[in-house]
Amino acid sequence: MQNVVQVAIRDSRFSRRELARRAGVSASTVTRVEKGDIDPTLGMATRILAAAGLQLPSRTEPLCDVRALRAARTILEDGTSNPAADAVMIETLMRWASTDGTPRPRSLAREAGAAAPPPLRPGAVEITSDWNFLRICSAVAATRKGWAASGAPAAARIGAEGTPGPIILYVENPARVASIINRPGSAAVEVLLLPFDGASEGGAWNDEGIVWADPIQIILDCYGMPATYDLAEELTKDWAHHD
Repeated sequence: MQNVVQVAIRDSRFSRRELARRAGVSASTVTRVEKGDIDPTLGMATRILAAAGLQLPSRTEPLCDVRALRAARTILEDGTSNPAADAVMIETLMRWASTDGTPRPRSLAREAGAAAPPPLRPGAVEITSDWNFLRICSAVAATRKGWAASGAPAAARIGAEGTPGPIILYVENPARVASIINRPGSAAVEVLLLPFDGASEGGAWNDEGIVWADPIQIILDCYGMPATYDLAEELTKDWAHHD
């Protein structure tokens, strides 16, 4: 584990001091771990890896921690308490997003999105479909199960102007929905199906038959994928003066 953490420190895009701040440890601790002077505990290793955007188990993998989404929504939604939010993750996310403890909404949304990329979330199913967005929504609604749309179409619905991009659908049974709308073709679009997790689908609203995810969730989802990152930036441009 020590070697894994050493490599993560050396390959991190953050300076040693910034990595230490994000992990909540001293800069000297990071330096000593990197040099092999100390063997980090599991807890310390996990915090350093998470600060670098990685996670265990046996080998480092890109970080995907859905607790970050719940924490971000708790912070961003006017302090609305989310019983599923993890107090430790709220503290961690605040530390990642701010060097001085001052709330920085845009930075916080970026960090949360990066910490839980939609394609890496548990149960995610990636397909393509040459059906248009409205036909896909109609097919999903016909299952008579709960659902909510996010991703590029949802970003456009709440004000983003940009090119078409991946569709995200929160659904109760991703495998079943995939069997219905998976229609590969030359004009197929990317569709990511995510299972309900008790939090991300919260706040969905119906607009003339299309169920849209909560605006904050849409922003977090878009920040989590390179193809929709710019849409999230556009949606949060008014937040910039707070960061």
